[in-house]
Amino acid sequence: MPINLIYSVIKHKNKLAIGFDNELLVYLKKDMNYFRTTTTCSSNIRECNDTSDTKSTKNIVLMGRRTWDSIPVNRRPLKDRINIILTNDKSKHNLNENSQNNKEYYTDMSGFLNFYKITNPNVFVIGGGKIYNYFINNIEFPPDKVYITEINNYKLNIEPNVFVDCLNESYKLVSVSQKYYESFKDQQVDFRFLVYKYYPNFITEEHKYLDLCKNVIENGIERDDRTGVGTISSFGNQLHFDISESLPVLTTKRVAWKHCIEELLWFMRGDTDARILQKRGVKIWDGNTSRQFLDSRGLNNYEQGILGAGYGWQWRFFGAKYDTNLADTSKIDTSKIGGFDQLQYILDEIKYNPNSRRIMMCYWNPPDFEKTALLPCHYSTQFYVRTNKKEKYLDCHFVMRSNDLGCGTSFNLMSYAVLTYIIALKSDMKPGKLVYTCSDTHIYKNHVEQIKEQLSRECRPFPQLIINPEVKNKPIDKIVLEDFDLVGYFPHPGIKMPMAI
Repeated sequence: MPINLIYSVIKHKNKLAIGFDNELLVYLKKDMNYFRTTTTCSSNIRECNDTSDTKSTKNIVLMGRRTWDSIPVNRRPLKDRINIILTNDKSKHNLNENSQNNKEYYTDMSGFLNFYKITNPNVFVIGGGKIYNYFINNIEFPPDKVYITEINNYKLNIEPNVFVDCLNESYKLVSVSQKYYESFKDQQVDFRFLVYKYYPNFITEEHKYLDLCKNVIENGIERDDRTGVGTISSFGNQLHFDISESLPVLTTKRVAWKHCIEELLWFMRGDTDARILQKRGVKIWDGNTSRQFLDSRGLNNYEQGILGAGYGWQWRFFGAKYDTNLADTSKIDTSKIGGFDQLQYILDEIKYNPNSRRIMMCYWNPPDFEKTALLPCHYSTQFYVRTNKKEKYLDCHFVMRSNDLGCGTSFNLMSYAVLTYIIALKSDMKPGKLVYTCSDTHIYKNHVEQIKEQLSRECRPFPQLIINPEVKNKPIDKIVLEDFDLVGYFPHPGIKMPMAI
């Protein structure tokens, strides 16, 4: 029988906070009900003091003494569960003896582990922080499942002092509940119930990216580049990711995933005015649309912030004549622009001709090079429809002429995975595989030490992307950031890497 963990977390300063002193940070009625239901679910286990062959259906709840003390006296022991309290008070080591009410038992960690080896009961660890972390990092007794209530949008008015370690890469996020809403201390809180499952010897696909970084550092060649920074470069690389159950968002450093989705939606609308992104707090295009950069490209007539005939324009209006008045497509009648809508073409081909080998778009358009601030780094995308056990899956292959592994790749992988999710939803399919191909795959010389730091960090489970089902019928230009929710994303802190311009 397994050891399980159950707790509620709030992300706080790159940590997972679970309490202040001996109290929970948030009390939510539905979360309390979930805790009770989950820890009392039936399973065939022995009573702690049972020496007969009689089986019990009661689970064990394992806790530290402080957690036990935090439970109101009138509510302990926790009903319909066997309560085991870990304590260093040797006078209370009576695990194999009847307590006064035959429902609570005291022991230390070694005593419990010896007991567990012999009886193999079904256990739920319920606190506190040190005990959670003991089992999270335990090689001999790793938790089989971890039940996490992920709490969002709650502003703490105290500084938490009890934290729990993040799960390692041997855990997969296998279950995500709907989003629930509840008020606590005059704040509207949203939360989900997540379940992680332990898979021994599982290696997350993030290592594919990390191995590529390591290979470039160790075996790449030094090259000069247009920015003057210099790179360590490798030519012709490919990575494959399974995106059917999780999203390839790097965990060895924090990725600004909301900014990534905002940029993708910007592309999808055909917009080329980076000031639209700036208003949403996204500044990734500021450097390449600055006054200085535009002038260096001979685009003196472009206002600062205008990208020109770049990604979005080629996606939605390939071949149309570009001028800066068309940079914000929400302000114009796009039906009068002309050009070829490659993104709509893909949606139509998948629907009416799914076996086609021509479900692709290309945004490498030389006649427009003099009209764009930055030539496309990712320039071609192809989709592939396949059937597996009567389920239809959508695979995506995107190609890059040049890719900055330190800054760019994290965005590119997530962006095309999300694009695949959107198109799959609109096509009544499931997302399948993501294939990344890059020609000049490089690390800027001023990013090497930062990437070495990233390589030293332990990978964590990939998150899941939840999309509003209404996106299926929404026009492309009406999809918004609020239609997306990234669940179970608990990365290491971000790593600052200067962008080469």
